[in-house]
Amino acid sequence: MGFFDYFFGSGNTYSPDMKLLSRDDIRIIVSRARVKTLDQKEELAVEEAIDHARLDGRISMKKIDETLRHLVSNRTISINDKKGLLTQFEHHFTSQK
Repeated sequence: MGFFDYFFGSGNTYSPDMKLLSRDDIRIIVSRARVKTLDQKEELAVEEAIDHARLDGRISMKKIDETLRHLVSNRTISINDKKGLLTQFEHHFTSQK
């Protein structure tokens, strides 16, 4: 991942379509069992950020990417954490179809 990817994202264009995501789903997706690079503090920070980013229990992959990018820029999580988390959220939403 290059310099510009760090600041501007991975170049992936994520869907702005809002999908249901419960607080329990967030806990499962963000768990350290699924994303091995997270520690407990990072896990809680991500859970909180994603929960606050939801609107009426819905969130888009685009908003998740923006939220995680913000956490990376604040050095709350690493780029590797972000990649792992995006993979988990993508998997969750594609398995719901």
